Amino acid sequence: MIRYLLVLALPLTILAALSGCSRGAAARGEKLFASLKCASCHGDKGQGGSAPALAGSSGPVSSPDAMAAAMWSHATRMWQAVDAAKIERPQIDAGQAEDLYAYLSGGSSRGNPVGAAARGQQVFEAKLCASCHEQVDTGAPNLAAKAGKFSAFSMVSALWQHGAGMLARMVAQNKQWQVLSAQEMADIIAYLNTRK
Repeated sequence: MIRYLLVLALPLTILAALSGCSRGAAARGEKLFASLKCASCHGDKGQGGSAPALAGSSGPVSSPDAMAAAMWSHATRMWQAVDAAKIERPQIDAGQAEDLYAYLSGGSSRGNPVGAAARGQQVFEAKLCASCHEQVDTGAPNLAAKAGKFSAFSMVSALWQHGAGMLARMVAQNKQWQVLSAQEMADIIAYLNTRK
C-alpha cells in the first residue's frame, strides 16, 4: 500500500513542480495577510472591501508577475491607505510574498507571462527605472550585481522594503510613480536577470 502511494505521489510532485505552482505556503500566507492587516482594506479572504479584491483566477493575483505588477502599480495608494489607517508599513521579504501569493491565488495560477529581456530593457528605460538604477549619484542600487536572482516575489519585497525611498527620490526629481502590467513586470525581470 505504501509503495502504491509513493508511486502516485512522485508523478504528482513532478507535475506540481513543472506546472510552476508556488512553493509558498497558503497557511502562512493567510496568517501573514491577517497580521499585516491587509484584510482591513482587502477583506478577510482578499475578496475586496475599501480596496480592490485580490483573490480569484482573473484578479490581480492570477500569476506571480500579475501580483507584483498590481502591487507595484498601486503602491502609492496602498501606502496612503496604510498611513491613514495608522498601520505600520510592512517589510515583506520574498518568501512572505510567495506565501501571500499561495494564499490569495488559492493554488490556481494561469502562469506567468513569458518575459523577454530585449522588451524588458525598453520598459526599464521607458518607465524611468534606468534613470536612477543606472546612475551612480542617485542613491539607487545598481541592479546588475543581482542578475539571476530576480523574481516576482523579490520585486514585491523590493517594493515594500525600499519603495518609500524610491518614491522620495522620484518626487525630488519631479517624476511620477510608474504603472506596470504583468507582461512589463515579466519583461523587466527577464532583463534584470540577464545583466552582468
